[in-house]
Amino acid sequence: MEDINNLIPLDEVILDNRNEEELFEQARVRVFNSSQGTLNDFTENSPLASILQGQVFAGAEFLFYANQLPLALVVDFLKVTGVQRNLGTKAKVTLTFSITAPQPVSYVIPAGFEVVDVTSKYSYFTDSTLTIPPGLTQGSITATAEEVGSAYNLPAYSINNFIQPLTFLAGVTNTANAAGGTDEEPIATTIKRAIEQLNLKNLVSATDYELAAQEILGDGSRCKAIGLLGAQKQPGVLGAVHLFLINANKDPANDAQLTQVKSALSSRIQLGTSLYVSPMELINVSGDLIAELAEDVSPTEAADDLWQAYQEYLDPSTYPIDEDVILNEVEYQLRLTGVINKIQSLELNDLTSNIALPNAYTLPNAYSLTMTLIDSEGVVWEMNRGAGEFPDFEPTP
Repeated sequence: MEDINNLIPLDEVILDNRNEEELFEQARVRVFNSSQGTLNDFTENSPLASILQGQVFAGAEFLFYANQLPLALVVDFLKVTGVQRNLGTKAKVTLTFSITAPQPVSYVIPAGFEVVDVTSKYSYFTDSTLTIPPGLTQGSITATAEEVGSAYNLPAYSINNFIQPLTFLAGVTNTANAAGGTDEEPIATTIKRAIEQLNLKNLVSATDYELAAQEILGDGSRCKAIGLLGAQKQPGVLGAVHLFLINANKDPANDAQLTQVKSALSSRIQLGTSLYVSPMELINVSGDLIAELAEDVSPTEAADDLWQAYQEYLDPSTYPIDEDVILNEVEYQLRLTGVINKIQSLELNDLTSNIALPNAYTLPNAYSLTMTLIDSEGVVWEMNRGAGEFPDFEPTP
């Protein structure tokens, strides 16, 4: 499936991108020119070079922190909004301890007992005291990773060593994966998440729903929100909001896009609201035109221009919702091309009348246009555009 959105991130703000080498070279040239060549010993470890290097270091340090200013301003602003950064979580795992033989009394493994993986790199500590009852040789208990991070999400049977030996303790292992460890959230991710939350608002009006859905599907998409319309398009359903969608390619939204929109908007609807999504319904409109060709216009050029005007007017992404297709309006759009002088007849779907749209979630779609064009010498040219058009078709009288 194609990406629905075509977006690029904003460029990072750098107040000054010069490094120490560039600063030193610019300082060397400046000193040399200002002294008219008197100060010219810039060899390594020379007094003049050492002084300049110290000054350049101080300048580079200043620029380093100055370049952090945009980020610092954003972070300080987000502090006011109550945004918090996720510092990561520690992985959890269930450990099974085994002893050499059943004991006459309870066998106790203290809380905080340390175990490590096969590489001895990752440590886990038991969350509480494990008591193995008399007569048993195994017991299980949860343990927590020493540090935060996804690196501690180790596979099953990989945590099987212990640091401090205990009498009668035979072994330890994890029969299931360690899980739940997450890394510290990068500051850029925190900012992105915070800004998304700031932009988030509950959906109330039809316009709110329509704009939100169109933002998800991308430029060129279309949404019609209808209240009180149920899942089966039955009217009068209290709390129902039904969205009808066209994607950025001007086609009815597919299943994946419908799911994407519903998932993204479900958390933003008000309590008691039921959200439904469906593809916009289209009525294909086939036109049949008979017209006089304008002077000095080739039939092919005229056919292309007429088809383009026909498509632009009956474009489902821009056509007014809940408005019938008016025959005279289509004629007007075709005459505006300037490639025909007079329209003798125009039929839409074999009718010389308007096309009524059955509901507010149905739009017209330019399907085909058959054209009979008559030039000034009475020669008749017949062409077709859209459905049924032949590739590389050259019209003949």
